[in-house]
Amino acid sequence: MTDIANLVDNLYNRRKVRQVQDTRGDSRTTDTSDLPQVDPIPAVVANTLANAWAPATRIRYDANVKGFFTFCDKQKVAIHDRLPAGEMLLATFVAMLAGTCSGATIHNKIHAIRAWHIQQNQPWRAGTLLNYVLKGAERATPEKSKQARRPPVTIHMLQELHLGLDKDDPQDVAVYAAATITFYGQLRLGELCTKWEAYSTFNNRTHSTRQDLKGPHSRAGSRILVIPWTKVKRTRGEEVAICRQTGITDPIAALERDLQVNSITSADLALMSYVTSSGQRKLLTISKFMKRCNAIWARHNHPRFTGHCFRIGGTTYYLLRKVDPDIVRTLGRWSSSAFLRYWRQLDVLATIHTELLQLKPRQAARVVAALDTELDGG
Repeated sequence: MTDIANLVDNLYNRRKVRQVQDTRGDSRTTDTSDLPQVDPIPAVVANTLANAWAPATRIRYDANVKGFFTFCDKQKVAIHDRLPAGEMLLATFVAMLAGTCSGATIHNKIHAIRAWHIQQNQPWRAGTLLNYVLKGAERATPEKSKQARRPPVTIHMLQELHLGLDKDDPQDVAVYAAATITFYGQLRLGELCTKWEAYSTFNNRTHSTRQDLKGPHSRAGSRILVIPWTKVKRTRGEEVAICRQTGITDPIAALERDLQVNSITSADLALMSYVTSSGQRKLLTISKFMKRCNAIWARHNHPRFTGHCFRIGGTTYYLLRKVDPDIVRTLGRWSSSAFLRYWRQLDVLATIHTELLQLKPRQAARVVAALDTELDGG
């Protein structure tokens, strides 16, 4: 930390004036406040610009910018040196954080400061130095900050939910529909469930209504679900395939049961909503959904799971079933890098895709049949 302290001292205890050569070759002193002023952003542009970031992202970014200001206050960085922030200031900020939190967390803080510069119409001075300091901070991530690999939800766990949930309770019916849809559709849980349960908070621009569920497009009854807002496509939304499956984990059967029990018939009703015993309609929230699932899984000695485990579980299931990886990635709307990360961590996939190559077709068929039985929890 001594080197960092010296770096800060050298950076900010320097003279506040600089020598500038004018066009005649004379030298004159100019205060740093004489830097050219950038035109402020008109209100109409600022309001539209704010929509470039999701509300939750803006909240996190605001907190990170405040953290940057706290750092600057402690280091006695002048206000006019904070915006626009020089690359050395940004690099020092990162260096001070290195070893205290994960590299991903530090990257997010820098993204927040960059967004703040954009909102203020100020130049972003980051370059090669900052990029390498960020790499160094990533390598310095402490063990306690490294995120453990999320375990995937399995077919057997869906079966445990089916047995543990009340088939006649409206909320439980909605929970099971959400569980199977999220799993087989490889959805992010936040694309289906909301943060707040009050129905007055429902926004059809971010979450699906009954009319976003298209009619059956195959003899088996498979459907397309339109997600109005997604993490990647934002307001352009995306379509998700919800395909018929066999057995008690069939998402189509679970969905149809949900539509019936919770009277989701009107086109504008929230798809993931349920009716309470008093007749009040509520939204199925992420927290209630996960609390109910984990309560049932705890009886079977499972650890606590998060919403993303359903998405990973669906992807894992398809890969284990030898569905073409490109199809799995496309249906799951995975970016190439994220998809490959899950592919590589599942070392069992290599066995399934290569270990049977030298078996005769009939032998391979018997092994695959046995594997299918195991995957289905039989």
